[in-house]
Amino acid sequence: MTESQDYCDALRESFFEDGGSPRGIWVIDFLPRRVPREAGDRYFAAEDFLRAPPRTRMSRLYERYASLVLRLSCYYRILASTEAEGGWTEPDPETLLRLIETLPDRPDPDSPAGCVTLLFPDERGLLTADGEDLYMTLYNPPEEMLETVKALAAAEGVFVRRGAE
Repeated sequence: MTESQDYCDALRESFFEDGGSPRGIWVIDFLPRRVPREAGDRYFAAEDFLRAPPRTRMSRLYERYASLVLRLSCYYRILASTEAEGGWTEPDPETLLRLIETLPDRPDPDSPAGCVTLLFPDERGLLTADGEDLYMTLYNPPEEMLETVKALAAAEGVFVRRGAE
Protein backbone atom coordinates (compact mmCIF):
# COMPACT_ATOMS: atom_id res chain seq x y z
CA MET A 1 0.00 0.00 0.00
CA THR A 2 1.41 3.39 -0.98
CA GLU A 3 0.18 6.41 0.92
CA SER A 4 -0.29 9.79 -0.72
CA GLN A 5 2.22 12.55 -0.08
CA ASP A 6 -0.51 14.65 1.55
CA TYR A 7 -1.52 11.80 3.89
CA CYS A 8 2.09 11.24 4.98
CA ASP A 9 2.69 14.97 5.50
CA ALA A 10 -0.52 15.33 7.55
CA LEU A 11 0.35 12.28 9.67
CA ARG A 12 3.87 13.65 10.28
CA GLU A 13 2.52 17.04 11.34
CA SER A 14 -0.01 15.41 13.70
CA PHE A 15 2.83 14.08 15.88
CA PHE A 16 3.95 17.60 16.72
CA GLU A 17 0.54 18.88 17.85
CA ASP A 18 -0.55 18.75 21.50
CA GLY A 19 -1.65 15.20 22.20
CA GLY A 20 -0.37 14.05 18.80
CA SER A 21 1.77 11.27 20.31
CA PRO A 22 -0.56 9.54 22.78
CA ARG A 23 1.86 6.61 23.13
CA GLY A 24 4.68 8.95 24.05
CA ILE A 25 7.90 10.42 22.79
CA TRP A 26 11.10 8.38 23.15
CA VAL A 27 14.73 9.32 22.68
CA ILE A 28 17.32 6.95 21.19
CA ASP A 29 20.60 8.25 22.58
CA PHE A 30 24.19 7.35 23.35
CA LEU A 31 23.44 8.27 27.00
CA PRO A 32 21.03 6.22 29.17
CA ARG A 33 19.35 9.22 30.82
CA ARG A 34 19.14 12.99 30.61
CA VAL A 35 22.19 14.83 31.83
CA PRO A 36 21.46 16.83 35.00
CA ARG A 37 21.41 20.59 34.51
CA GLU A 38 24.44 21.04 36.78
CA ALA A 39 26.48 18.71 34.53
CA GLY A 40 25.60 20.60 31.36
CA ASP A 41 29.09 22.00 30.86
CA ARG A 42 30.59 18.51 30.78
CA TYR A 43 27.89 17.30 28.41
CA PHE A 44 28.40 20.20 26.01
CA ALA A 45 32.18 19.62 26.07
CA ALA A 46 31.61 15.98 25.11
CA GLU A 47 29.09 17.02 22.44
CA ASP A 48 31.54 19.53 20.96
CA PHE A 49 34.24 16.85 20.94
CA LEU A 50 31.99 14.37 19.09
CA ARG A 51 30.95 17.02 16.55
CA ALA A 52 34.46 18.37 15.90
CA PRO A 53 36.18 17.60 12.58
CA PRO A 54 36.97 15.08 11.49
CA ARG A 55 33.45 13.94 12.26
CA THR A 56 34.45 10.28 12.49
CA ARG A 57 33.24 9.90 16.08
CA MET A 58 29.80 11.25 15.22
CA SER A 59 29.77 9.18 12.03
CA ARG A 60 30.39 6.03 14.08
CA LEU A 61 27.41 6.91 16.28
CA TYR A 62 25.24 7.38 13.21
CA GLU A 63 26.42 4.02 11.85
CA ARG A 64 24.91 2.47 14.98
CA TYR A 65 21.69 4.38 14.43
CA ALA A 66 21.62 3.31 10.77
CA SER A 67 22.07 -0.34 11.74
CA LEU A 68 19.23 -0.05 14.25
CA VAL A 69 16.91 1.49 11.62
CA LEU A 70 17.86 -1.09 8.98
CA ARG A 71 17.06 -3.90 11.40
CA LEU A 72 13.83 -2.15 12.37
CA SER A 73 12.85 -2.13 8.69
CA CYS A 74 12.84 -5.94 8.78
CA TYR A 75 9.82 -5.73 11.10
CA TYR A 76 8.07 -2.53 10.01
CA ARG A 77 7.44 -0.77 6.71
CA ILE A 78 9.25 2.58 6.59
CA LEU A 79 8.61 5.64 4.43
CA ALA A 80 11.37 8.24 4.38
CA SER A 81 11.47 11.97 3.73
CA THR A 82 14.47 14.28 3.82
CA GLU A 83 14.68 18.06 4.10
CA ALA A 84 16.71 18.18 0.89
CA GLU A 85 14.46 16.02 -1.28
CA GLY A 86 11.00 16.29 0.29
CA GLY A 87 8.32 13.77 -0.62
CA TRP A 88 8.02 10.24 0.75
CA THR A 89 9.66 7.09 -0.55
CA GLU A 90 9.94 3.52 0.64
CA PRO A 91 13.74 3.19 0.59
CA ASP A 92 15.60 -0.01 -0.18
CA PRO A 93 18.06 -1.17 2.54
CA GLU A 94 21.10 0.51 0.94
CA THR A 95 19.30 3.85 0.62
CA LEU A 96 17.96 3.60 4.17
CA LEU A 97 21.47 3.03 5.54
CA ARG A 98 22.88 5.92 3.50
CA LEU A 99 20.11 8.28 4.64
CA ILE A 100 21.02 7.77 8.30
CA GLU A 101 24.78 7.20 8.09
CA THR A 102 25.44 10.37 6.10
CA LEU A 103 23.36 12.75 8.24
CA PRO A 104 26.34 14.25 10.10
CA ASP A 105 28.41 14.54 6.90
CA ARG A 106 28.79 18.02 5.45
CA PRO A 107 30.93 19.12 2.53
CA ASP A 108 31.35 22.52 4.18
CA PRO A 109 31.70 22.71 8.01
CA ASP A 110 29.49 25.82 8.02
CA SER A 111 26.62 24.15 6.15
CA PRO A 112 23.84 22.48 8.15
CA ALA A 113 23.77 18.72 8.57
CA GLY A 114 20.95 16.70 7.09
CA CYS A 115 17.63 15.69 8.60
CA VAL A 116 15.48 12.64 7.85
CA THR A 117 11.96 11.72 8.92
CA LEU A 118 10.95 8.06 8.95
CA LEU A 119 7.26 7.25 9.02
CA PHE A 120 5.93 3.88 10.13
CA PRO A 121 2.50 4.21 8.52
CA ASP A 122 1.08 0.86 9.65
CA GLU A 123 1.99 1.59 13.29
CA ARG A 124 1.30 5.35 13.12
CA GLY A 125 4.80 5.97 14.48
CA LEU A 126 7.50 8.41 13.45
CA LEU A 127 11.27 8.64 13.91
CA THR A 128 13.30 11.79 13.30
CA ALA A 129 17.06 12.09 13.00
CA ASP A 130 18.99 15.33 12.58
CA GLY A 131 22.71 15.22 11.84
CA GLU A 132 23.24 18.10 14.30
CA ASP A 133 21.95 15.99 17.19
CA LEU A 134 23.47 13.07 19.05
CA TYR A 135 20.10 11.34 19.38
CA MET A 136 17.05 10.30 17.38
CA THR A 137 13.45 10.87 18.47
CA LEU A 138 10.69 8.26 18.22
CA TYR A 139 7.07 9.40 18.37
CA ASN A 140 4.01 7.33 19.21
CA PRO A 141 5.41 3.78 18.99
CA PRO A 142 3.03 0.92 19.80
CA GLU A 143 4.25 -1.17 22.75
CA GLU A 144 5.51 -4.04 20.57
CA MET A 145 7.44 -1.63 18.35
CA LEU A 146 8.93 0.13 21.39
CA GLU A 147 10.12 -3.19 22.82
CA THR A 148 11.69 -4.05 19.46
CA VAL A 149 13.44 -0.66 19.31
CA LYS A 150 14.75 -1.13 22.85
CA ALA A 151 16.16 -4.57 22.01
CA LEU A 152 17.80 -3.33 18.79
CA ALA A 153 19.18 -0.25 20.56
CA ALA A 154 20.74 -2.43 23.27
CA ALA A 155 22.38 -4.55 20.57
CA GLU A 156 23.88 -1.36 19.08
CA GLY A 157 25.10 -0.05 22.43
CA VAL A 158 22.66 2.87 22.56
CA PHE A 159 19.76 3.56 24.88
CA VAL A 160 16.04 4.30 24.68
CA ARG A 161 14.42 6.55 27.26
CA ARG A 162 11.24 8.53 27.57
CA GLY A 163 11.58 11.98 26.07
CA ALA A 164 9.98 15.26 27.03
CA GLU A 165 6.23 15.26 26.47
